[in-house]
Amino acid sequence: EQYNNFNESELNREKIVPIIDDFHYVEDKEKHITNLLKYSLCVIIVDEIFNINIKDETLIYSFTTFRIKELKPSIRYELVKKWVGLSDKGFSYQGIDNNVELINNTLGRNIGKGLIPAYPFFILSTLFTYETFLPLNQDITSQGHCYQAFIYYYLGTKRGVKFDAMDVYLNFLSEVASYMHLTKKNELNPYDFSNFMKNYSSKYNLPISQDILLDNLFEIFSKNSFNNYKFKYQCFYYYFVAKAFSDHAEEPKEWERILDILHNLQIDENAYITVFLIHHSKKIGIFDEIERISSSLFSNYRPATLDKDELGFFDEQSHNIVKAVLPPTNHTPEMERNRRLKLEDQMEQSSDSEIEQVKGNGAAINDFRKAIKTVEVMGCIIRNRAGSLERDKLQNIFLDGMNVHLRLLSSFINIIKGDNEQKEIVEYISKRLSHLDEGKNPNEKLTEEKKKKYAYNIFWNANFFVIYGILYKIVHSLGSDKLIEISNQICENIDNPSSILVKHGILMGYEKNLQIDELNKRINENDFSKIAKKVAEMIVVDYSSVNQITYRDKQRIENTLNISRHRLK
Repeated sequence: EQYNNFNESELNREKIVPIIDDFHYVEDKEKHITNLLKYSLCVIIVDEIFNINIKDETLIYSFTTFRIKELKPSIRYELVKKWVGLSDKGFSYQGIDNNVELINNTLGRNIGKGLIPAYPFFILSTLFTYETFLPLNQDITSQGHCYQAFIYYYLGTKRGVKFDAMDVYLNFLSEVASYMHLTKKNELNPYDFSNFMKNYSSKYNLPISQDILLDNLFEIFSKNSFNNYKFKYQCFYYYFVAKAFSDHAEEPKEWERILDILHNLQIDENAYITVFLIHHSKKIGIFDEIERISSSLFSNYRPATLDKDELGFFDEQSHNIVKAVLPPTNHTPEMERNRRLKLEDQMEQSSDSEIEQVKGNGAAINDFRKAIKTVEVMGCIIRNRAGSLERDKLQNIFLDGMNVHLRLLSSFINIIKGDNEQKEIVEYISKRLSHLDEGKNPNEKLTEEKKKKYAYNIFWNANFFVIYGILYKIVHSLGSDKLIEISNQICENIDNPSSILVKHGILMGYEKNLQIDELNKRINENDFSKIAKKVAEMIVVDYSSVNQITYRDKQRIENTLNISRHRLK
């Protein structure tokens, strides 16, 4: 209507910028591109294989090509912040942090490198799906439900598949995913796919042609530019492998395959499949098996308590540990959040080779990784099924997951406790510090005494931050705003320094609730080691750095917990 009776020649053509979406659907593309070249600027939006269909390459070279980049953590944060600001509840750090965690879970960043690209469509669709549909039915996993919504939206809305025909597509996707998993193939060549289709057609009724089937599944499962068939995003592959396992879990062979996956959760693929398996299946044997596996990890050690008896040797070095300091008066939570987001950006954009170097090899590294991944999966289970699993089962999984990390921590404490081990590591660090003197004048070089002193401080501070880091991992692997009552009950029943730190870490992280008087009373009781008390102070400082706290409450923290404030010089 706006351009009705509009004479283009009356306008300066330099001021006209045509923008055409979905240009890859247009017929006779060369003709239209040639016509568009009369404008100095134009934008055409196409799929990723568009240029293959253009015969005249000079037409394509007249354009500058851009590709959508994934949103890095800092931009995802800004997008979520704007989304939260649109709600009736208004701006809150709790709302932002809960939604950021939801996005990271849905993208798969909580377990590995990710399942789907961090594009605005997937992020906003997740937020919308979660807020609109999830509260209506808690008997589903939030993560699995989001992917299910993506699939139904694409097939129903974009491709016009009727609801009663969905089963045809879902069954095909489950069977082809299961076949690929069984044959250990990431993609199927034309010969493999043809064989699969023959076997599939002999077993299941396919009321539509293969061409229509694949055409409607183009954004989920299709042929790539190598002429091989594969899932467009790995998330759909994992989702349908898990669905196939769930559909046939009663079969002995399938159950053996499920057990193999559950016993190797240190592999990202297995961890992702397990998360979706919990979405599709209510088979209680899966939960029981995960609990058995978790109980076997670092089973030679007792869960660390962080009390005086356990950390007496470490308490003697507490004067060497860095002091927790409250942020200065002119500090704002946004400043600290932005600083951390920049670090996250750098970490997420690091190369795959760097990530592989960190993973390493060997039994010790494998056991460590298996413990971390298993607990991450357990956390996904209880967060995603917080409204449908029985309370006893939620409590057992939370407790088992927490104890895996605490036994791991106990193994670490056992290593650093010995005098010989301490001496060896300090000497190693001291030798490494010698590299700092390379190329310096003799007067500028560190003395052997200073090297040893620095090495000693580095050793004990590194040990402290390992303890802090493992407790942080417990909080963020198992914590959830939906499980506050569960975590409180478990931690209060145990009632030792490590469980109390976990309890208050979850309260601060997921409820934005600092129970300062209760925490102060507990950390000053006789069983609390000096190191555990320092960890508590660090948790409070971390909370104060990224959340809005009034000047009066900052003074209360300073006076009650005796944590000094950073003073500007």
